[in-house]
Amino acid sequence: MTSVPRDPSTRVARPAGRRWIAAASIGGALLLCLSLAGHALVLSRPVPIPDVIVSLASHEWERLPLTAQLAVKHPGALVLLTQPDVVTATNCYECGSRIERLVTLGVASNRIRVLQLTRGGTLGEAEASRKFILGGSPRGQLLVVSSPYHTRRAFAVFRHVLAGTGVEVGVTPATQFSDAQPEFWWAKPYDRWYVAYEWAATVYYAVRHGILPAIDEDVGASQIETPEALRDQGRSSS
Repeated sequence: MTSVPRDPSTRVARPAGRRWIAAASIGGALLLCLSLAGHALVLSRPVPIPDVIVSLASHEWERLPLTAQLAVKHPGALVLLTQPDVVTATNCYECGSRIERLVTLGVASNRIRVLQLTRGGTLGEAEASRKFILGGSPRGQLLVVSSPYHTRRAFAVFRHVLAGTGVEVGVTPATQFSDAQPEFWWAKPYDRWYVAYEWAATVYYAVRHGILPAIDEDVGASQIETPEALRDQGRSSS
């Protein structure tokens, strides 16, 4: 019996095909991860009755309206406003008028405190909050208000700094007042910049300070809400 010689081209077709399939699979996985890069930064971890509401400096156009909304809903809570040691248009957009703005939105001025920072960044804000709480303020529940893309890192930093104080930390994103679109973060320059910045900051905080980002298992999957659901809540409450 004689065998028919195999076409040389068929001997390279299969390995090449497998390489293409592998490349396509890897590429698809990378695209999926990238598509979720914005959504993964957003965390909502509410607390039932906050004793302290902390509105982080910067992005006041979206953070202050939510802070006021929460303060009106929880009239027993103190409102803390963090203030950088050197104020600029980017790190505290409306620093000079924040109290007046909150009063206009229905928050009594005697409930508002300004925390002067001695250290920059989210870590400095968390440390100032800890100092304030240890100075005699209520130690029950603290709720951090920030921009959507900042919430997961902010929650991790505040929980790390306030560990051992007996304070339960929560966080809520100002989604209903923000133009951020985590589900389409690659579509606009603002979202692309913020998402890239936050991932870089997340890595920096993990390496420099040992603060790892909060994962869903840590905070309870039932507490995680999608940006779409948060926007719907904002519409229904306004």
